[in-house]
Amino acid sequence: MRGLPVLSLGVGILALALVGGCSDDSGDYIKVGGGGFIFNYRIAEATAGVIAESQRDLPDGATIGASFENPAGGEPIVIAKLVSHGRKGYSFDTPPLSGIKGGRDYAVTVRVIGADGTELQKVDYQLRSDIDQSVLPDKPLTIGPSYARNPESQ
Repeated sequence: MRGLPVLSLGVGILALALVGGCSDDSGDYIKVGGGGFIFNYRIAEATAGVIAESQRDLPDGATIGASFENPAGGEPIVIAKLVSHGRKGYSFDTPPLSGIKGGRDYAVTVRVIGADGTELQKVDYQLRSDIDQSVLPDKPLTIGPSYARNPESQ
């Protein structure tokens, strides 16, 4: 009989440990871990990007999408990715952009969309560049995978 209280205490501690180890299914699915503009002087291109970091398990069949304000005007640039089990981060990079102005905020919206098309979470984010895209050369300084000098930029 002496072992019964010790056994009960051990089972109670084990139960608390298991509950504490369960994943938290409340709160946000993702957070935006950062982002910005990349000006690649060598190839005369500017792009934008953000990172979405999962905060808890994402639903099966869900997608994560990022919508970037287009600095040149017009329709936003939308990029979507299917959720992969166990994946912790999703990066979203635009194709080359034009018209980026320094000192101006550009809107980015990251959404988690369920398999049924329901929006599960929306995160609004702002990107800002300190410089204008006009700092880039008119033509790439280098070409090819080995960054050979571009004869047209001389």
